Amino acid sequence: MIRIKGKAVSPGIVMGRALLYNFEKEVIQAENIGEKSVEKEIWRLENAVKKSQAQLKKINRDLQKIMGKDAAFIIETQYLLLKDSHLLDEIRGIIQNKLVKAEWAIKEVEKKYLKIFHTIPDLSFKAKSNDISDVLTRLIANLKKSSPATSAPQPGQVILVADDISPSEAATMMSNKRLLGLVLNKGGETSHTVILARTLGIPAILDTVNATDSIFNGDTLALDSVSGEVIVQPTPEVAAEISLKIEKFRLYKEQLKKLSQLPELTLDQHQFHLHANIELPFESEIVQSYGAQGIGLFRTEFLYLDSKMSISEEEQYLIYKKIAQNIFPHPLVIRTYDLGRDKSDPAAPRHEENPSLGMMAVRLFLKDREPFKIQIKAIMRANASGNIRILFPMITEIEEIHAIREIMAEAKKELQGAGTYPGKDVRVGIMLEIPAAVRLIRHLGDIVDFFSVGSNDLIQYLLAVDRNNSDVSYLFSPYHPAFIHILKEIRSEVDRIGKEVTICGEMAGQPVPALMLLGLGFTNFSMNALAIAEIKRVFTRIHYARLRKIVSQLDSFGSRTEIKTFFKKSLLELYPDLLDSQRPL
Repeated sequence: MIRIKGKAVSPGIVMGRALLYNFEKEVIQAENIGEKSVEKEIWRLENAVKKSQAQLKKINRDLQKIMGKDAAFIIETQYLLLKDSHLLDEIRGIIQNKLVKAEWAIKEVEKKYLKIFHTIPDLSFKAKSNDISDVLTRLIANLKKSSPATSAPQPGQVILVADDISPSEAATMMSNKRLLGLVLNKGGETSHTVILARTLGIPAILDTVNATDSIFNGDTLALDSVSGEVIVQPTPEVAAEISLKIEKFRLYKEQLKKLSQLPELTLDQHQFHLHANIELPFESEIVQSYGAQGIGLFRTEFLYLDSKMSISEEEQYLIYKKIAQNIFPHPLVIRTYDLGRDKSDPAAPRHEENPSLGMMAVRLFLKDREPFKIQIKAIMRANASGNIRILFPMITEIEEIHAIREIMAEAKKELQGAGTYPGKDVRVGIMLEIPAAVRLIRHLGDIVDFFSVGSNDLIQYLLAVDRNNSDVSYLFSPYHPAFIHILKEIRSEVDRIGKEVTICGEMAGQPVPALMLLGLGFTNFSMNALAIAEIKRVFTRIHYARLRKIVSQLDSFGSRTEIKTFFKKSLLELYPDLLDSQRPL
């Protein structure tokens, strides 16, 4: 028996047989052709494109059967790549100019795009580079007379074990309902494969490093993606323990499902509101089943980065409109593209010495206004249902808000002239992520309708600490006295001008920090949909008045350690079992 640790990214517990996925890309050598063979080579390419499009259409249809129409957005992205004339023209150009076979031309184009993406330190670009590699690998396979190679067929459901797996391969297995679980040596939390697994409730762990060296086809596996562990060939005793855990987790999920139907009230009848964060359109189909009362943050930069380098006003309009209708009458808060820093546009990459203090988000789009204005117009057009709000990130000064309002006025006038303005104004909000913006709140009553606190960035900029830097990440703490002080200031200043405020950073989805926020007077929270039921469970088991009293004493302490210890101890004295089910096992 072997125990392998990894990072749990889609919760669940299963036992089943291993299927080792040993896909290796074929090594392509440059092979020259004569000028007379160019036409034939381009015909081979175009034929491979048609085959690939047909295969992706089938995967798309199969995925829609189990996930709904919008769920196949990930595969649709690949299909659109194959319709991208620019991409295919590049391949044709290499065939014609360098007189090489199509396989080599495709590899040259792949290398070019991967080089661009790999210079950008952002996990969301890993998903985009995976899409390009996936679709171009499919093209190469379809250049051959035989069909693309697939993993060896095995009967029944399996736990897939791989170094990594392409989105289309994962989607094929998921749509056939063959995938019990997923164990990967590599991978990223924002990868399309992981997003699909989360959406379908398929347990998955990543970063096992060498699971493929320790697991063989047909091995019995116990995959626990709650604790982040896979057990190879468990003993009868361990298998019995896992079976018990599976049953406990099933009961836990049933309890959480019941919780999703409960009113959003504390024991002393104080109301709170829990919303979901989403990154891709199809996620809007499922968030309400987790108990979300609307979408508090739609991160549209992922939509932008997952598109074919650009996305039209019409495409955006249709996406926003459908999501707004899906969740009506609950709100849909659409954050404009938060590009820059670690999420740069590959079509126009920027290199700055300190990108976290450079051109980003609103700063970027006030300099290059056209994509910004297109997005604003699409959002305005989509608001026929009246439940859309628009949110602007990384605001530093009031002049930026005035400039945004001018662009919005221009966009409204253009839409009215075209007869496409729905007649319902979109409510306007700003993110509180830069400490300077907090001091502006009292001056914004007439030009801002609501606020959202981006706790991750606010902590980072307030404490001058990069949470992704392992040398200083210990300083990144929601319990720092200065951060608690600025949260109190936000709550007080927003109340002063009579506006709403929502917490939409990681804190909102973590039980102890979320309880502290509730005690500070915040009642609107937006988080990963998977966290909603657990946050609702702890909120509905406490008294708001008691929580306020505990939090009022936090000013007595000068260190994050003291604050965290006091707060948690005080909670458990009043509610000893409150945090016992934070994890189901």
